[in-house]
Amino acid sequence: MIPRSGWISHGVALPDVESVADHSFTTAMLALLLADLERERGQRVDAERVLRMALLHDLSETLTFDISKGYLDYLGKRGKAIKDEVEEAAWKHILNGITKTKLRSHYSRLQYEFDAEQTLESRIVHAADRLDILLQVVEYAKRGYPKPLLANLWSSTEREVRNSKVESVIQLHKTIRSLFRGVDSRPPR
Repeated sequence: MIPRSGWISHGVALPDVESVADHSFTTAMLALLLADLERERGQRVDAERVLRMALLHDLSETLTFDISKGYLDYLGKRGKAIKDEVEEAAWKHILNGITKTKLRSHYSRLQYEFDAEQTLESRIVHAADRLDILLQVVEYAKRGYPKPLLANLWSSTEREVRNSKVESVIQLHKTIRSLFRGVDSRPPR
């Protein structure tokens, strides 16, 4: 299991930390839901592309582990550049292991599309990724982790969610926010 290290830097005990696999699965499920909600709104969405991006979006972390943005903050602007460089190198290593040129090229284009966040499909996956963080904050609060411990992550992620250009994100965000408000925060077990 590869733990999501950002939770550790927010005071979550290692046995309680979600794995990268858990995060990727929940992100894929939220992305599917958002794609379906957008279709109901009359938007043209390629759900297969959405799911492929969601499943691939953190694949490099199988080699790099989860490099927490919080840890890299100590390096200032260099921190993000280092994380991007390490994850890009891991992604290239994964791609080089795919012998079928057409498949390797397809995965590479999907990752580039995700990173650029310009298409509706990539925006859906980014929104799902952020909504998963909010859901995980709710889960940790339910487990008794104090809300103030998670407040800065909640706030910064919520800002990103509010800026989403995917209309369906707004309704899911409202639901998650009401779940968070309803949690009675007690000390961890």
